[in-house]
Amino acid sequence: MRGKAMSEPKPFSFYEIQPNGKILFFVDASLLKSFSHCESYFYLKHVKNIRQKGTVITKPFPMAIGSWWSDVMEAFYNSLRDKRELGLQDIQDIALTAWASNGLEACALAEPDKFAQFGDIAGAVLMLKDYYESQYLIDKHNWKVVSVEQGFGLKKEVFIGETPRVVVYWVGRPDLVVTENDRLTPVDHKTVSRIDGFTTSRYKPSTQMSGYVYSCETIARSLGYKVRVDRCVVNICSRARPTEKPRSGQKRPRFVRAYPNFTREEIDEWRHNVVGICERIAHNLRSNEWNWSETSCHNFYMRPCDYLKLHSATPSARDVILAADFAEGRPWKPYEPTKEAED
Repeated sequence: MRGKAMSEPKPFSFYEIQPNGKILFFVDASLLKSFSHCESYFYLKHVKNIRQKGTVITKPFPMAIGSWWSDVMEAFYNSLRDKRELGLQDIQDIALTAWASNGLEACALAEPDKFAQFGDIAGAVLMLKDYYESQYLIDKHNWKVVSVEQGFGLKKEVFIGETPRVVVYWVGRPDLVVTENDRLTPVDHKTVSRIDGFTTSRYKPSTQMSGYVYSCETIARSLGYKVRVDRCVVNICSRARPTEKPRSGQKRPRFVRAYPNFTREEIDEWRHNVVGICERIAHNLRSNEWNWSETSCHNFYMRPCDYLKLHSATPSARDVILAADFAEGRPWKPYEPTKEAED
């Protein structure tokens, strides 16, 4: 896909053109993943900020449960941070509130079989109760919560690297940051279809986890703490409740944790790779040429690409479809800075 001219950044964008001609980037793992999936999608979504008009797209079952799980984990660990005790009624209320706020009733209507197998709302409450009894009560004794869903990076806190053409900063919002035995550790919550022998090995290499490790150490050191951050905790939950009597005779866990470690050499390599990707994005911004990856058209994050209707039309019809069915939407922004940070 070829644009007509180099796009000027929006009032907030992931890039800024500096007076010296360099392009300054604010990127995270999700943004870079979009670029690697399909450059044309990246151009429409993040450069032009194009969205479908009046279309409410329900999330696929895995994404819907993942969003719900993120919200209930936020509520759990805010309670832990605030030293607020949780009872059975609190657990149920947290589950139901997050179910409603994430619109899971609409998602269940779109995929009734999958939600029925999950157990619908009752299954959600049971899942959270199981987690409370098997994981949360242990964390209550071992973890000190530093932050919950706290964004960083938009004030240039985490410098990644610089070349004659680009300057790169990392942004993000880890689910949780804790200390355990004075060891500072970012935590990321994940849901999976089931837990198997390969589950815990899937988080390295990982741009997301490397970013959390590097950023936590960088920010802590900027605040005067002499710490070494070299690992993440990936807090993994199976969406399916394990069978009580499996054929293998060995019951699978519903909750498990991975601990990907990163050496300084690995973090340096990750920083180099991030700058390299931003160099390629900068080239595309200047040339306005964006490759189209048709392999992503019908399976983009577990559903058809948002721009499938546009790209499946003949080239001469695309401007008409773009004007009729799409409009400029809200720019990408990983988090809302606090008022103090904006002043």
